Amino acid sequence: MAHILLMSLLVGLLSEKVYHLNTVFLVMMITFFGLLYYISLIHIRFFGYLVPWVQIKEFFSKKKTTAAGGDMLMQALKGLVRPADLIFLFIYMFTSAGILLVQVEVPNVVMASILLNLVLVSLIIVTCIKYKAIKTGSANPYLFGIFISYYFIYMNDLLRKIQNKEVFERLQEELSDNKEREDSEKKSRPNDEFFGKWKGKNVILIQLESFQQFLIGHKVNGQEVTPFLNRMARENIEFTEIYSQFAMGHTVDAEFAALHSLYPLKNEIINFKHFDKHFRGLAHIFKENHYETGAFHGYKGDFYNRRIMMKSHGFDSFYAEEDFNSSERASNWMSDRSFFKQAIHKMKNMKEPFFSFMITLTSHFPFELEQKYWGLDLVKDQTDFMFGYYQSANYTDRALEYFYNQLIEEGLHQNTVLAFYGDHEGVTLENLPKLFDILGLEQANILKSINQQRVAKIPFILAAADGEQAVHFSSSHVGSTLDISETLLHLMGIPGISYAMGESLFTSSPNRTVPLTQYPLGSFVSNDMFCYASVTGNYSESTFFDRKKNRMILPISGENKHRFNYSKQQITKSEYLITGNHLINSREEKVNDYPELIDINPKLEELISVAEHDAIIIPIGKGFEDEYKRQTLNNPLILENLQRFYCLQTNRNIQFYSLIDFDMNQQKIYFEDPQYIDGIRDRGYLVSDAIADSLENFLNSLPDDVCIVVTAKDDASSKIDDLYYNTIQTYGFSQLKAGSNYRCSYINLIYKNKEFASFYEMVSTEPIQLHLDKNQFFNGVYIPFKLSAMSMGALVGNHSEININGSSHSLNHRGLNIVVVDMKTSKVLQSVWTDTYISTIVNNGMYKAVKSDAINGG
Repeated sequence: MAHILLMSLLVGLLSEKVYHLNTVFLVMMITFFGLLYYISLIHIRFFGYLVPWVQIKEFFSKKKTTAAGGDMLMQALKGLVRPADLIFLFIYMFTSAGILLVQVEVPNVVMASILLNLVLVSLIIVTCIKYKAIKTGSANPYLFGIFISYYFIYMNDLLRKIQNKEVFERLQEELSDNKEREDSEKKSRPNDEFFGKWKGKNVILIQLESFQQFLIGHKVNGQEVTPFLNRMARENIEFTEIYSQFAMGHTVDAEFAALHSLYPLKNEIINFKHFDKHFRGLAHIFKENHYETGAFHGYKGDFYNRRIMMKSHGFDSFYAEEDFNSSERASNWMSDRSFFKQAIHKMKNMKEPFFSFMITLTSHFPFELEQKYWGLDLVKDQTDFMFGYYQSANYTDRALEYFYNQLIEEGLHQNTVLAFYGDHEGVTLENLPKLFDILGLEQANILKSINQQRVAKIPFILAAADGEQAVHFSSSHVGSTLDISETLLHLMGIPGISYAMGESLFTSSPNRTVPLTQYPLGSFVSNDMFCYASVTGNYSESTFFDRKKNRMILPISGENKHRFNYSKQQITKSEYLITGNHLINSREEKVNDYPELIDINPKLEELISVAEHDAIIIPIGKGFEDEYKRQTLNNPLILENLQRFYCLQTNRNIQFYSLIDFDMNQQKIYFEDPQYIDGIRDRGYLVSDAIADSLENFLNSLPDDVCIVVTAKDDASSKIDDLYYNTIQTYGFSQLKAGSNYRCSYINLIYKNKEFASFYEMVSTEPIQLHLDKNQFFNGVYIPFKLSAMSMGALVGNHSEININGSSHSLNHRGLNIVVVDMKTSKVLQSVWTDTYISTIVNNGMYKAVKSDAINGG
């Protein structure tokens, strides 16, 4: 209390002196920090800790991220704002009015400076006093209020990283010595009746937002909350003692833990800082076994950096809210039913066998489901949090049943298996006492932390989509989210993830210890014990609960201390593997034969296709590179790490603009962003279009076995006179000619294989739309990709659109827009246009830079 009073006094005196200097600035300062304080309070109500600095930084990183984060924040506010919070508004208004209305003496700059220095000196003195506690990580970061807390959190984290450096060095030696033995053990792990039971099946893994295990089988007023999942659990495979694993990232942490069998980082969000690591998790392994892989989520793709991270996870494709019709909303999100309905249409076009990873959304906090979607007959109490939670979970359960029935209707059920698991708890901290009451848990103060662990279980259910192929099994072996991938691979008869820290639940020991990431380091659960570690990291100050005797026990040295230390070691080891990029050894590098491109820049593949093999390729635009450098505090090592990732993924000479040695370089440079042009010219390079050739030469240069998709936007044939018309007829253009139709809509599909043959050509004064599903025959040609093309001439919309496999590739320029697709791989090779109003020269919106002395010397 003395510390808080001291800091409050100093801040108050400082505010007074700032007031003397500039009253308007003081009001602005109070407004800003008041908002930060209130947002932090809201975050603490839900999560129990301050908003992590990494999340604040990412929130403002990109316009799309800020918009998505703001949307999520506004939804959360609805469920966390309290009437009593009006007192903050009253205090703010009273304080601001007092500052602006009361007249005071002349500013005293010297005094203000002295007081500011006193604040800083006091902070240094307190840091010195608390140094030992900070060094051991036992300093309470909330001791001095919310804002000073960030300082102590930073100090704790900094010193922890310094200590971890020694631990990591020791781990490097240990892992190096044990690597071959561990690999051998994983290869020879025991098989049982379940190993390979579902070999070759399609796999759909569904992460259920905010689902807890207590929902399974739970009834309210005689009604099952989740009747469909209850049936799946009864008739198939169910694990009842599975605990969630997450830290700051919550849902994305759960995704990571499930897909990679690693613990999330306690003080960082993997999606933001470690997307470039050499992962080889569940999706990669399925791909190695000839599966097509896809991920689906009904929220914005840029939120939590998912568009990039899903590629790092190993997915061939990722569909987010932008890729669906999200007009049907439930709880202010895209509804789960609509999500499943649209996703299955995308899924049925995937090549079998396939692996789909799906993330539900409707059962997300604040659980404010519209009445028209309610499925439970309950009397609503406006203050009853559990009412909203039950209705939201029930809605998602009904959406899952709809999806299950759609699989049967589409004929996908006979060769498909499903896995359902919850990502994390849904009942917020302040509503836990209600849940404890419902579950009949004793609520003594000493049991608060243990009870929180007891309800942290999530469902994990494995089911055959064809009920006749159901496997009946139930297990109460203790496990966690880390065991999901290993258990699935066990059923598929596929060796596990090489770096997995989870186990197959079919062969795991019933006496195992499961560390828990969301609690202080050292916390764990076993079949007979709960441990909630002390924030100080000391074993003797931790809380232990004997599950069999149903009572608290003293932390006496012995088996529990061994488990406590083991839990710390495992989570630290996982951090070492991730942050140090030690996930794949040299023997496993061959798995990166798959050219998976991070789609920061959709034209990266085209740059690669037109550039010489040794040419430098700049993968992203100037704005994105500048923003990335700002986020990483202009740390060149982080940028170099990302650059290496690009080079590994593409097997090409990828370099960022700021890392190119322009003076020493003799290679050509290819880039897409025109903002680089002036800077590159200033360094002595000549810049020209990467492609600037005649239409006929461009078409002749294309490889065989490609589909050429052509759409018109406006003025598409002004330059195609009789002479040129005779030339381009041989390339499949027979209805495109200067005259009355040059401002019309136009679509042409041309197949090139030695010769050019048009198999669909249409001209109209009305808009033209063409939609072809994947793997269908159209006018005698097999189309291996999903195609949507639209042309609206100048008089009916002036627009061109070409979508391949759900992604837009049309440049939408005047004249003819052309997309070239490889018929073997379904990859888009090039996207170009020719402005046939003024010429027949092909451009692609990309640039080539050549050093001027290299030209002169040549």
